[in-house]
Amino acid sequence: MPRISKTARFYWFITLMTFLAGLSPVIFNLIVDPYEINDLVAMDMDKAKISEKAHYPLWKVAHYPAETSDVIILGDSRARALRDKYWHELGLTGAYNFAYGGATIYEIYDTFLYVKDNPNLKTLVVGIQLRSFDPDHKAGLNRVPEAIRLYENPLQYNANWFVSRIGMKNLKHHYPDHFKKMAALKPSLISSAMAEDVTGSGHDLITELLDPEVCANCLLPTDIKPTLHPGLIVRDPYHFSHGLGVWAPLWAYDTIDRDLPKKFARQVRKNAASDWQAFDFSDDLWDKLAEMSHWAAQNDVELIFVIPPTIVEMQGRIAEFGFGELNHDFRKRLLMLGTVVDFDFDSTLTRNLERFTDAYHFDYKASKMIVGEIALMISDDAEVIRTAQKRRKDVICPIRPQDISQRLSDGRTEVLEGRSCRIWQLDHKETSHE
Repeated sequence: MPRISKTARFYWFITLMTFLAGLSPVIFNLIVDPYEINDLVAMDMDKAKISEKAHYPLWKVAHYPAETSDVIILGDSRARALRDKYWHELGLTGAYNFAYGGATIYEIYDTFLYVKDNPNLKTLVVGIQLRSFDPDHKAGLNRVPEAIRLYENPLQYNANWFVSRIGMKNLKHHYPDHFKKMAALKPSLISSAMAEDVTGSGHDLITELLDPEVCANCLLPTDIKPTLHPGLIVRDPYHFSHGLGVWAPLWAYDTIDRDLPKKFARQVRKNAASDWQAFDFSDDLWDKLAEMSHWAAQNDVELIFVIPPTIVEMQGRIAEFGFGELNHDFRKRLLMLGTVVDFDFDSTLTRNLERFTDAYHFDYKASKMIVGEIALMISDDAEVIRTAQKRRKDVICPIRPQDISQRLSDGRTEVLEGRSCRIWQLDHKETSHE
């Protein structure tokens, strides 16, 4: 038997070590499984908090119950706030929230392509707003194709270092004492620096800077003069509606003068400028919604667009940058594609800061009320209706005749207004839930 040289032995040793190193994330991911795709090892960990936020689409794709879902919610963080459990509490147990923090229309559309073959689908609820129609919004982010690829290819998922990193974050979060003990045993040649300790603040600063929900556009300059839409420049953002004729009462803002909390004020001043100073409406993105509308009509699927509420000061910034009239026309155009349920206007809800966690995001109480109103629109089940009606308080959509506080029409488009809610539609249809 020929003798193996030291060089050959060393080569095979290095090859074996490289193979084992390459195999390590596979073994780790098979066991820890941060997105719960493998389902091989039962671990006593709630992985949703860390794993979902790290990759919203991958978490949602991995947990999508296609066989039972008949109501699907799409959109960004505002739509994500309409959580599954708020629908299930009403009796709509087939509702599945497929919305993502920081989602773009590209992601909404690709998720629609993923779910449209579901034969059980009856209703699509799409959270949408004018801001999303800029092709540069979130730099055209689209995480959905990667999520589908990882979910459908176990080898890619289990060999993925990102998945391993999120698995490790889950372990550190759920077993902090064990990791502290291991860290104390690890020898180090590096002395500690006398830097300020921020570990007890409860914030992962780098993660927050990268999270589009937490810090959208916060590094963009704010001293750039806005590029305004031709023909829509207004000097007074609260009186742009004078030229809207019959629709003027919809946008007759009462001037509001108050001191906002620091976070709210910063968003109204800086984030809104980043949103609108270079806004450019994309017809290509609009075509994606039009395709969704066409498919829904062809397949007898109800399509409801929800325009989520922001605080009234943030609404004023849209008009201040010259897009007030476009914001109105956007709604008129959107109702050609489906029913439009609008919460983003001057109302008791959008003036009530207690109902918002920041200038963009409403709290869980408002979320539950919005879900309740949509449930009344899509369900004929007596128990669902009875339970949803109990939620009616600060938000009441004009579903029944007695809910309507204002009705406007130009002969083709009709807007019904209730308490902090408007329904835009082509033809007036009274739906009574007595």
